[in-house]
Amino acid sequence: MTDTNIQQNKEAVKSENCPPRNIEDFIYEYQKRNPHGQYFNKRTLKFFGERISDMRLIKGTFKKIAYDGNEHTCYAISSLQRKHPNDACRVWTFFDVKTLCKVVLNA
Repeated sequence: MTDTNIQQNKEAVKSENCPPRNIEDFIYEYQKRNPHGQYFNKRTLKFFGERISDMRLIKGTFKKIAYDGNEHTCYAISSLQRKHPNDACRVWTFFDVKTLCKVVLNA
């Protein structure tokens, strides 16, 4: 194997095994796994009155049961929604660890 192949393999293993350290790492991984994902799109954030600078990646993972009844291990993001109907409030959004797709929870 050449040096470039070894480096690429190390980066691939690192990205799959290491959890994201901050919101920027999470967004990078999200966009890499979901190239057509709209959650961090500039227009989507503007619609909900959110900013990436107000988002925080919560440490650790959470076990959540989705709307369809399946249990998911999730990362959580805390964000400030400025256009919430009850005034600005902080909301948590959960993303599946394996796919980084948003998990819709039971109300």
